[in-house]
Amino acid sequence: MAFERLFRRVASSTPHFEASAANVGSPVETSRRGLLTAGLGLVAATAAGGLLTPGEALAAIGGPRKLSLKNMNTGESFTSVYWRDGGYVPDALQKLNILLRDHRANEVHRIDPQLFDLLTALGHRLDNGGAQIQIVSAYRAPRTNAKRASESRGVARNSFHIQGMALDIRLPDRNLRGIYDTAVGMKQGGVGYYRRSNFVHVDTGPVRTWGAKG
Repeated sequence: MAFERLFRRVASSTPHFEASAANVGSPVETSRRGLLTAGLGLVAATAAGGLLTPGEALAAIGGPRKLSLKNMNTGESFTSVYWRDGGYVPDALQKLNILLRDHRANEVHRIDPQLFDLLTALGHRLDNGGAQIQIVSAYRAPRTNAKRASESRGVARNSFHIQGMALDIRLPDRNLRGIYDTAVGMKQGGVGYYRRSNFVHVDTGPVRTWGAKG
């Protein structure tokens, strides 16, 4: 597969990213859902109050963390554990970096691992059971973002997409406004509502919201 060939090429030439265990996250396994629901509710409430990051909230739950993502531009997918035993899995982060590359420029950039924790925490709060999250836009090379910004007022010239700190997402079986409201309630980073384009923007920058009325 082209994705695997690209992964091997990038992995052979790029040092593995190693992250601390401070920002961590884990999906709730189906067999453990009932046992963890109460604890998750308390942790989520604390996180919503701004006391815990998504990673720290997920760390309180424990266990490995798994994501299922599909890049809607390339058709490529990732379904695997990205964090276990107190740290991020380097090979998984490399594959996620490649999956979320700028497909127009075919440029790979480090994606902020806290985004993966944010998605995992969001999935927990939506109780999506590990369903695949569709990625509409991820990393953008500066020239790609500049071109898009010149074509649309909805694209920021200093977008967090350039820094690998933003994703535009949707869940095919979930109401877009519901995803937005849930992400806003987490009070972690920026959240934008793009009804016409059918996606929600999330990033690990300052807390702010836009695009929704009422």
